[in-house]
Amino acid sequence: MAAVVVADDDPVVRQLVARMLRRCGHHVVTCDDGEQLLVAVRRHPPDVVVTDHQMPGLTGLAVVARLRQDPATAGIPVVVASGSVGPDEAAALLGDADRLLVKPFTTAQLRETVEDALRRRPFSPAE
Repeated sequence: MAAVVVADDDPVVRQLVARMLRRCGHHVVTCDDGEQLLVAVRRHPPDVVVTDHQMPGLTGLAVVARLRQDPATAGIPVVVASGSVGPDEAAALLGDADRLLVKPFTTAQLRETVEDALRRRPFSPAE
């Protein structure tokens, strides 16, 4: 079981993703936006973050950039979810994130993406 922080400005999507992850056995904390996500990550560092890309304020990629700037959070795997990704946009959208998840997605796709991000996370001496 992994600790997951989920951020999405759409409450229906946020709760649906949280429910999917809980059914997979994960402990989930939800956030309305990128600022709340950063606070949650600092309070209780998760094993992985799942964030929407298109949010008001901090976008998903801005969240990734802020996480990568802080040595305490730089190694946390991040999955960015977006509903508007074409083949040419995927590489640019991914940025420093570990995985890209295109909406709509199934529970199996979410589970596989999160598990893959967890398996490939960089080694941390604190673990």
